[in-house]
Amino acid sequence: MNRAALVIPFLAISLAQAQDLPAGKGKDLLEKICQECHGLDVIVTQHASKDGWATIVDSMVARGAGGTKEELDTIVDYLAKNFGEEKKLKSVSTPVRPLVRQR
Repeated sequence: MNRAALVIPFLAISLAQAQDLPAGKGKDLLEKICQECHGLDVIVTQHASKDGWATIVDSMVARGAGGTKEELDTIVDYLAKNFGEEKKLKSVSTPVRPLVRQR
């Protein structure tokens, strides 16, 4: 099988995920710094408080992620604003419809 046929769908998914990030201060830094080691899907599926994101970012720095203190602080602020715990609570609070019709 052609390798391009296997790789192209993954590239398309990665590009779509990058476009799905909310606009705001720190988005460009997140894309530049965090994507050096992992895809954005790892980020957008998580929700944490500002302290939680700071801990996660510190962990990434310990594993080799780069960036100045100011850049990393901007990333933490962006993540807390757009992927904070309150965002998770809003998505969970949506009522779920029963799978079976009730008579």
